[in-house]
Amino acid sequence: MPKQHYQVVFQKSAYREYQSLPVSIRSRVDKALEILSIDPLSEVLRFKKIRGKENHYRIRVGDYRIIYSPQTATLIVRVIRMGHRQDVYRYF
Repeated sequence: MPKQHYQVVFQKSAYREYQSLPVSIRSRVDKALEILSIDPLSEVLRFKKIRGKENHYRIRVGDYRIIYSPQTATLIVRVIRMGHRQDVYRYF
């Protein structure tokens, strides 16, 4: 039986941030999101756990970061924030 994929779900604000990304970065983010849907804790992503948060991780795409929270019981990856590294951690 093939392994089930995770469903990648954006918070409303994260989707707006995604839409405002430069086109060159967005294509790289799309590839990262595709890997996230297969395995959110894949070593390929070189993810890091966010300190002080229970189940939050970040991945790096150039100078941009994707902050997400995998929910293994329901096979959902919730994208919480996305943006330039300078301000992605603000208001988080």
